[in-house]
Amino acid sequence: MSPRLGLTYDLTNVTRLHAGYARYFTPPATEKIDTTSVARFAGTTNALPSDANTAVRSERSDYFDIGMSHQATRNLTLGLDAYYRKVRHLQDEGQFGNALIFSSFNYDQGKIYGLEGTANYRQGSFAAYANLGVSRALAKGVETGQFHFGADELAFIASNWVHLDHDQTVAGSFGTSYTWHGTLLSADALFGSGLRNGFANTNHLGAYFQVNVGAGHSFDAPVIGKFKVRLTVINLFDRSYQLRDGTGIGVGAPQYAPRRSFYVALSKPF
Repeated sequence: MSPRLGLTYDLTNVTRLHAGYARYFTPPATEKIDTTSVARFAGTTNALPSDANTAVRSERSDYFDIGMSHQATRNLTLGLDAYYRKVRHLQDEGQFGNALIFSSFNYDQGKIYGLEGTANYRQGSFAAYANLGVSRALAKGVETGQFHFGADELAFIASNWVHLDHDQTVAGSFGTSYTWHGTLLSADALFGSGLRNGFANTNHLGAYFQVNVGAGHSFDAPVIGKFKVRLTVINLFDRSYQLRDGTGIGVGAPQYAPRRSFYVALSKPF
């Protein structure tokens, strides 16, 4: 049974409240279900560092959400949303060992909660938005796939809430666009306080910030007809930063953000 309930209430003509509850059932992806027994390697040089439990379990979770949206002015809309998710048999994936492929496992318990704020502004040819979120994603106890972990890490996770590898405290996105004589000019930025790293995800990497810009224009050529050209510059200021450093739960290799990159896209409707 996976019931879902949602409701909205107009507090005033410009303020709307909303709340919701959902009970989710999430079976593992078929290709992630592993019924192979590795017990035959016990006592050999290929023995795993801890007891094996390869059958990934289905996840059950209760999700609660409450928030509001407010039309501050004719052009500006503000929003605030809070959420809490309580999970049993939390599914996760990681890259373990030298082969950088994803393997699934379950945490016994999980809790994910946070607060998100949004702002949207539009007036004529100008538009802008901002999103900012503060969150926590925690888990406790490894109940399947224990053979991926060392004994010290398993013991620590069994008695402590640990951060999930994709958890970062603060994340934000900001953007603006303006149409000037048929040309759409745009800019956006990303901010993150840093993903988790270290033993059992007890530390995190440094914060990062990236700016992207773009311009697009539609043309009408005599023979070709209508087509659109867009130029995009990713990481405008060429800020070099690391997303992963190869440590943490299920993080098998370092990962870096893209350096300054230029992309030209052409599209034509038919």
